[in-house]
Amino acid sequence: MKKGSKRIIYRNRHFAVIVAVFLLFSIVSCKNNTNEKHKAQTNNSIITSIDNVEQLNKVVETSNERLLILEFYADWCPPCKDLAPILEKIAKEKSATVAIYKIDIDRHRELSNSFRVTGIPHVSFVKNKENVFALTGLYPKTMYLKVIEQYTQPDKS
Repeated sequence: MKKGSKRIIYRNRHFAVIVAVFLLFSIVSCKNNTNEKHKAQTNNSIITSIDNVEQLNKVVETSNERLLILEFYADWCPPCKDLAPILEKIAKEKSATVAIYKIDIDRHRELSNSFRVTGIPHVSFVKNKENVFALTGLYPKTMYLKVIEQYTQPDKS
């Protein structure tokens, strides 16, 4: 092997090691930041997580006339992450008329199956113990507010 070709191979290996180290640190750094952000969102959230069928049944049974909003999500879902702050704002603005809960579909498959969730994010609106409306996908805040308005207006019969 020629002397010049050894330098090229050495430089390529050196470059490959630098790139590998950079990628490793980038991945570790992103993973840690994501976990911290998720913990911060969960701890400061006014949206309650539902963890089992019994808890969901209790929430529905005690809701009376209040509109319940159930968000079905997954931690790995980018649109779900975009929806979270929208629902947080709605929860603060409409706390007198709605209660918002979130359900992780990966941890609670039986709950998502009972609401026939076929895609996420999926938001179900429950009133008087009935699923009255559902949205699958990410929508603007105004869409969620229109549905809330429709189901929180007093009957004009």
